Amino acid sequence: MKKIFSLILFSIIASSCSNDVKFNNPGFQAYRDGVLFRAIDVKAYKSVTTGAVSFIALAQDEEVNLNVANSYVGTYYLGTSNTNTQATYESTFNGISLSYQTSVITGPVAKMYPSMISGGTGYISDCTTLGTSITCTNSHATTGGTGSGLTLSVITNNSGIVTSVKVASPGTGYKSGDVITIVGGGNDAKIQVLNVVGSNGEVNITENTGDTITGNFKFNAINSNGNPLGGEQVNFQYGSFYKVPVIPTP
Repeated sequence: MKKIFSLILFSIIASSCSNDVKFNNPGFQAYRDGVLFRAIDVKAYKSVTTGAVSFIALAQDEEVNLNVANSYVGTYYLGTSNTNTQATYESTFNGISLSYQTSVITGPVAKMYPSMISGGTGYISDCTTLGTSITCTNSHATTGGTGSGLTLSVITNNSGIVTSVKVASPGTGYKSGDVITIVGGGNDAKIQVLNVVGSNGEVNITENTGDTITGNFKFNAINSNGNPLGGEQVNFQYGSFYKVPVIPTP
């Protein structure tokens, strides 16, 4: 009798583990405004002509779309002037239709482009580097763009050329694509705004086997249908997608 009971218990446990594996492979989940979003169905549709990929994740009354310019391993930034890379979220809870998307809007700067347009001349670094840690104790004023108040801490090489920057004060009223000039040195270092606080984020593809794609994501998206019953923006954090099947599309 004990042997029979043990076999039944083992069967139940094995079945439960099998269901868990099926549920998480493929998998797509994130925290939406602090609440867990877990997809019940997810697929990655890849264009056979452009290579662009659209992740479509469905939950009850909710849908998340992540569109990236291609499927290569790497990081793709959201809220930029590149319309081929975009995130959207839609909800129909209780018959109320809400839509959010990452797009070019004005606001405080979230991130600058990782590469300089021009490194300029004669600048003094505001930062010190210790291993992989960067500490900045000063910053430079800026000019240009649609906003005001942005200051940047600069990192230079031994020749006084700016090699990278960190946002010290985000200012207000800027938009993706704004060309910013850094005050100081020869007043000739230039860099672009990547995205702003209200509409930003990234999709990071860490593995592409050809049949499945794995990675992670996070983003802020603005209310795009103007429904006053929804907040001004939605926030997704700690997002991940695991072994999502790739399906060719025309």
